[in-house]
Parts: sequence; structure tokens; C-alpha cells
Amino acid sequence: MKNIFKSFLILGCASLMAAGCDFLDPLPNGTYNEDNYQDYPTIVRGFIDKAYNLRPSTYYSTEYIGTDAGSDDAVYRSQTNNMRQFSVGTTSITSNPFSTVWTRNYQAINYCNMFLKDNIGLNSRYLLDPESNALLAKCLQGDAFALRAWNYYELLKTFGGLGTDGKMLGVPILTEVSDADNLDPATIYRATFDETVEQILRDCDSAEVYLPFNNRDYASDPTYVVPVIGSVRYRCFDSISLNGLRAMVYLMWASPAFNPEGDMTRYQKAAQYAAKVMKHKLEVESTFTGGFDPTKGFTWDNLNGPEVIHISTFSSSSLETNFYPYEFKGSANIVPTQDLVDAFPAANGYPISDPRSNYDATNPYQGRDPRLYAAIFHNGSQALRNTNSEVMYTFESAAGGKDAPGRTETSPTSYYVKKFVYMGWNPFDENRMTGYEAIYFMRWEQMCLIFAEAASKVVSPTDRSTFGLSAKEALAYLRSRPTTEGKPGVGVVADPYLDECADDPAKFEALVKNEWRVTTCFEGKRFFNLRRWTANHSDLSAINVDVHGVSITGEPGAYTYTPTVIERKNYASLWRPLPYSEVRKCPNLVQNAGYENWK
Repeated sequence: MKNIFKSFLILGCASLMAAGCDFLDPLPNGTYNEDNYQDYPTIVRGFIDKAYNLRPSTYYSTEYIGTDAGSDDAVYRSQTNNMRQFSVGTTSITSNPFSTVWTRNYQAINYCNMFLKDNIGLNSRYLLDPESNALLAKCLQGDAFALRAWNYYELLKTFGGLGTDGKMLGVPILTEVSDADNLDPATIYRATFDETVEQILRDCDSAEVYLPFNNRDYASDPTYVVPVIGSVRYRCFDSISLNGLRAMVYLMWASPAFNPEGDMTRYQKAAQYAAKVMKHKLEVESTFTGGFDPTKGFTWDNLNGPEVIHISTFSSSSLETNFYPYEFKGSANIVPTQDLVDAFPAANGYPISDPRSNYDATNPYQGRDPRLYAAIFHNGSQALRNTNSEVMYTFESAAGGKDAPGRTETSPTSYYVKKFVYMGWNPFDENRMTGYEAIYFMRWEQMCLIFAEAASKVVSPTDRSTFGLSAKEALAYLRSRPTTEGKPGVGVVADPYLDECADDPAKFEALVKNEWRVTTCFEGKRFFNLRRWTANHSDLSAINVDVHGVSITGEPGAYTYTPTVIERKNYASLWRPLPYSEVRKCPNLVQNAGYENWK
């Protein structure tokens, strides 16, 4: 324990060593040291608070909408942005856009290890009342295991992949507090992908022993001690979110990129855990006053709404200035693509490539899935105030318009992000209203998608007997649900295209993939989905694609819409590189394939 405050889970990186004193961050009082910190319960509890606080809390980050900008769903406006340069193959080995993920997540893991060491956290006294203290200590112990699982999942998702040695690798697993002064960089190596998954699942099992069932307070639910558990733990793990995490892990592990033997039990597990979360929403939370209702929509700024399964810390929103154009006091830093717009079906549920959709290429925004209008601003869209539908701004992205490509801080694609934007924000208001934002790490719609994909791999899309739900039902929940603006979904009355796909496994699989795309656009899912669906590790055709915008010319009522290539993705491989500095310092740390010179 001599150097516990220097330990920081160093993976041989000098920059991390220099930052070792940051372990004094949790509630410093100037009187403790590495030999007596366990005598200060606020310090011990601070390890868990710090691990939660380290997680990102805005969708405007490299890991979320920035990752979508590395796919065919969005682009960074600036050509010098690090993520954009990486996605087109022009970045340098010292400009890895994912290095902060490595550093931050291992920092959080070491906080968890410090809390768990010798059961210091479990045996600390936080509250005067013995029963309340025991309950809180158990929650924190569960948090430590769950957070460690979460951080390893994020590391595996980001850095797991085929190594230059030809093996499918995960990340280094460390479950003990590291000593920066004595750590031998040669002892740091990557576990296999399967071993990393197994560690995550073990931590989930350990966490479940200690965590409460559900972090919710409802007037008709008398089972919670409000000052200790319940919604006071709104951003913390519980058994429900643990099942959500397991579903996420199993789905990734079951996917073709990581499942060469085709082990279908992984899909079965993913479906089972997603079904548990869905049934809790449908059968338990739906019975409480103000509880969950799958036929109702949600708004992104309702951060304690029934849609939430697991959420980040919240803060005042700054998304508006990043997404709006210059004339509405924004900078359009990340913008949607034509490819994403085309993925949204018609209002009758058919893909726009299907003649039954009645899609009109000369009037492309008419009669479309209402989710398109809730997610993306197009030429002629209006930003309506959420309280009275006042027109705050009208988008003009046709040639010569104030928001057209080529003007100051405007979108090169002609589209702007609407999803997540607080529609009460107007930069010209004397008293500007600001909304709140957070990351929905897990939510209802995501569980529907996981279940639909996984269950349909195991049984027929219409089978209800195996899991108590059918994959078709899961997609129906998504497609018939009102949008975040309250508009009826495409399947609210009937959904003949869903019916058709449910009778054809290949069509249903394609529909599931497209529902992933439109439902979770800008949430950082697209790139990882494309990758995990790729069985041939040398096939980069899903990610190395032309990304399009649209040029709009002519006069109102007679516009011509011409697709334009904005950029060509040029990834070196399906995988992301480990930080160059880490590989340089640790001789046994294998780099990912495609980045052989990043070492």
C-alpha cells in the first residue's frame, strides 16, 4: 500500500505516471496519506464517485456522435478534426483519437480496485445508522464491481480486435491496485477477447450480490429507503442495468466478428438478458404511477424518465451551439449525411427504395418516417419552440441559402442534427433557456434492438414461447412508438412491411440492422455495429465507403437534389489502434492489425 496514491493503473506510460497524484482528487482534506486513507470514509467513497464522474456525459464526444462521424451517418465539418483525419487515413501515430478512452477507463478501474482492496470499501462506516450504513456499503461495493465491468466493456469495444500476432485480443486485465514505482512494463499484456468478456461477466455477477434491484422511486412502491437507495442513485448501477450490460456484452460476443465458431448460446444469452430488462419495464415499472408505457414517447431532456435504464451524470446542454448553423449562433461541428437520411423509411414503413413507399425523389422529405423529422433538420425545416410552436428558425440549405454548404460554419451535407437539441433554446432570447443533457448509456429502445437481433438468430421472429416476447414485437414497439416530438410512429395503425419481413429471416435481419441505424443515430453505435457484423476481418467494404451530402439547386417548389461525395472513409483495418505510447513502453503489448507501424 506504500505507493497506492501513485498507482493509477500505469501501463508503462510516462504521462500517466506523472499524473499519479490525481488520486488525491476524491474529497481531499489535507490530513490523510497512503497509509491511513482507509480511516477516512469520505475518501473511500470518493473512489466510487470519481469513477462515475470520469465517464463522459455528453453525446458531443469522440465516443458518441464523434464515432458516428467515423461512419457513414455523420461527418465533422472541419477537415482537420482528429477523428475525421483518422477515418480517412491521414492521422499520425501520435494523434490517436481514442487515447483518452484508454487512460480514463484504466484510471476508473484503478479507483474501483482501490475501493475493493481488502474489502476496505465494504467495511467502512459512512452513516451513523447501522442499517443504513450497511445498505450503503453494499451498494458501493456493487458499484465498484459494476463500474469495473463497464469500463472493461468500453475498453474491449474500443480496443478489442485482431492483433498483429493473428489472435483475437482483448485488453490488459488488472484486478489489483497497481504500484507505479514497482510496476514492470514487461508484465503488461493483452488478455484474449474471450478472457476479457469472461472477466466482465464475473464482475457483473459479483456486483449483483450487492446492488439494489432497481434505482427508482414510485409513489406506489414502498420497498426503498429513499435517503440511501432508489432515485438518489439515479446514475448508478442496479440489477436491471447489470442485465442490460450483460445483454450488450453477449450481443457483441455473439456477433460474426468475434464468434468464429458460431456459438449460438451467446445470442441466446443476449436475448435472455435483454428480455429480462424489457419485461421489468413492461410488467413492473408499468404498474407504478408515472411508470413506463411503451406506447408513449419520451424527450431527451427528461433525464429521469421511464425510458432510462442507465444514464450518465447530467449537465446544462451545450449541444445546440455544436449542431446549429452559424446564423442561429451555432458552428455545425458535426452534421448528418445523405446516407443516413436515405436510411429512414417512408411514412408507411417501406424503405424508400421499395416502389410501395411512394417515395418521390423530387420531393424527398415529404411522407417520410416521422423519426427523420425528429432527428435531422433538412432544407425548409423549422426549429419550433417546445412550449408554443413558435418558429424560431427556418433552415435554408439550398444554393444561395444562409445555411447552404460553403458558407461560414454551415453543413457541407446540407443537413443539421436535431436529435438531443433542446427546443426551448433560442440564442436571440433575452433570457435564454437552457436544457439538460446526459448520455443514455442504456435505454428501452436499445434493449428492444438487442433482443430483436439476438432472438431472431435463435428462433423465428414471431416466436413468443422461448423468451416470452418475440423479435417482431420488439421491432413493433420501436416502429409504432410516438417520436420525441409526439408524432405517431410508422406502425401505429398497421405495419405491412414488418409483417412481410417477419416471415423472411434474411429480410428481418436487414430490417433489424436498419432499425439499429435510424433508432440510435448519433449515439455512437453505427461504426461498432458495422464492424461486429463483419465476419471476414479483411473485408473493409462496410466501413470504407463514400459518404454523401446533397446539393440543392433551383427554385422553391422545383428544387433539384444531387448527391455529392463529401469524403471517402479509408480505415487501415476493422480495429482501432492501441495508444502508441502504451505499446512503446510495454514490450509485450500487442498492437492491433493494420497498425503494425504504431509501435
